[in-house]
Amino acid sequence: MSVLIIDGLHRDVLKNRSFVTVTWKGEPEKSLGLPVPFDCQLDDLKAETEKAVKALAKELEAPTIEGP
Repeated sequence: MSVLIIDGLHRDVLKNRSFVTVTWKGEPEKSLGLPVPFDCQLDDLKAETEKAVKALAKELEAPTIEGP
């Protein structure tokens, strides 16, 4: 099982969007940025991050890969 560490919450007030950044525990060179609700509060950040990771995992179950 992978363990992800929340590194930050970034808000773009001009576009009304927010992103959470996470890194893999023990592998800091692996990181990921995911959208979360713009009004996401810090108390809800873990749950919203879990939702975003699960949504990404579902999307990547059968991706189409294009070459260079």
